[in-house]
Amino acid sequence: MTETQMKKLKHKLEQRFGAQVDVEPINGRGRYRFAVVSKKFAKMTHLQRQDALWEVADETLSNDATMDISLILAFAPNELETAK
Repeated sequence: MTETQMKKLKHKLEQRFGAQVDVEPINGRGRYRFAVVSKKFAKMTHLQRQDALWEVADETLSNDATMDISLILAFAPNELETAK
């Protein structure tokens, strides 16, 4: 995945979920991990969250580019507060 594609996906996730999105490059080889924090996840199951996130990825990127996503984590804000 190019840096431009990564930024496009980050922006789409922020828009769709009103989210804070953190991105971590992996080994500088065009692979990325995403952490998405959104209030919209509070009432969703883990599976619903993943389905919604990957739907955005599939809409935004080519199949080849989505293969460069190593992980997408989804959190509701209150879940991060309790993790401290």
